[in-house]
Amino acid sequence: DRNFPGTQEEFDEKLKHSTTLYVGNLSFYSEETQIYTLFNFIGPVKNVIIGLNRYDKTPCGFCFVEYYERCHADNAVKYFSGCVLDGRSMSVDVDAGFSEGREFGRGKLGGQIMDEKKTAFDEERGGYNKFVKIN
Repeated sequence: DRNFPGTQEEFDEKLKHSTTLYVGNLSFYSEETQIYTLFNFIGPVKNVIIGLNRYDKTPCGFCFVEYYERCHADNAVKYFSGCVLDGRSMSVDVDAGFSEGREFGRGKLGGQIMDEKKTAFDEERGGYNKFVKIN
């Protein structure tokens, strides 16, 4: 996480023991229950936090999945990275841990920065970005 408040060593230590995953490239229409059910196949899920546009509080294509045990987080990365959910290939990585405020997108428009840079139409992630001029 580029906004981690501590040192690189502290970040690495948190990452080493974390049971939290960052799941990216989700459809804006993927639901918490779908994600919970899928990731629960690996092991008991403690929590799912859906990423939201910080302004309108709508899903913006990412989430955090918290497990009780690190081995389940590692297996989820191994088995679900690249898996398709709602027509999208998920990116799944161990995260240093969820904290309040991280559920919100960091882009200028409140969503994810990557969605503000896209130039192609992507129905599952809100269509065109807000900066694309369509003739």
